[in-house]
Amino acid sequence: MIKRSIFATILILGSLFASAQQQFSTTNFLMNNYYYNPAVSGSRDVHMLNMSYRNQWEGFNNAPVTFLANVNGSLRNEGKHGYGLTVMSDRTGLVQNTGVYANYVHHFKLTDSLKLGLGIQPGYMQYRVRLYDAILADEGDQVLTGNLYSGNAIDVNTGFHLYNDHFFVMGSVQHLLGKSIQFTTYNSSLAFHYNFAAGYTFQFKKKKFELQPAVLMKYVNPVPMQLSAMLKGTWNKKFWVGLVYRSDDAAGVALGALIKNRLTVAYAYDFSFYGIRTYQSGSHEISLSFVLTRKKPTLDEEDEELNKSILENNQQELNNNQQN
Repeated sequence: MIKRSIFATILILGSLFASAQQQFSTTNFLMNNYYYNPAVSGSRDVHMLNMSYRNQWEGFNNAPVTFLANVNGSLRNEGKHGYGLTVMSDRTGLVQNTGVYANYVHHFKLTDSLKLGLGIQPGYMQYRVRLYDAILADEGDQVLTGNLYSGNAIDVNTGFHLYNDHFFVMGSVQHLLGKSIQFTTYNSSLAFHYNFAAGYTFQFKKKKFELQPAVLMKYVNPVPMQLSAMLKGTWNKKFWVGLVYRSDDAAGVALGALIKNRLTVAYAYDFSFYGIRTYQSGSHEISLSFVLTRKKPTLDEEDEELNKSILENNQQELNNNQQN
């Protein structure tokens, strides 16, 4: 009985350590970029509400379940002073990781089209192990009954985001404080997480089609670096499909639609072809993104848009007359 209790305790604490050393992955990392890099907030001239739910390894008992929620934007939607709030929850078996983060980003205009965002994201983390939910082989074993392990940490993430309308390059460091905080119970278990992502959008205006290859690289010592790659095709800026590959882990597909220029609904599925592939039927991920407010156009921008529309109509009439 005692040996079984010790073994169960080792398994639980081992799961807790693994959760701290390697954070969860998302299939649709392009829609969840705010999680990997705080400098993303405010890079668009809108305020956004984002939510994502991931059910990993369907059919595997006590498999990871992840929820993310984020709201972000910039002051007066001008894309200079960005800010955001992120809430995340990740549960694997008896272990749950919960975090709340607020962030600030300053966006610098390098050229007429190129901008650089530098962001910082302080937050609070809590790790919990629900010992009272442990299923014991011996009903009389009280070692893991009625107990709760809880650890907390003060956390800071930082990153940069270089971007324009066609490409982005960004990098971040998560758990920047690491073991330097002494008055909490869990900072001693945190390790630096390094993220790097890049992507480029090829536009085919005549066919109303865009093709975007993107990559995400994640590294934390001593876990090997993980590479995620996505090839995303978008039609008429409303419907898109993406192929996803995650090194030594899984491959999948993602698809989504933009509804009335405000709501984006996306679904992603990936299947692990290593390790536990015979014990699960894949991972499912649902993401929602909603535009809360938009930047109001200035009078000059409205005049420019009107003049552009008039010129396009005149050109169309001229082309029709020439064909007749």
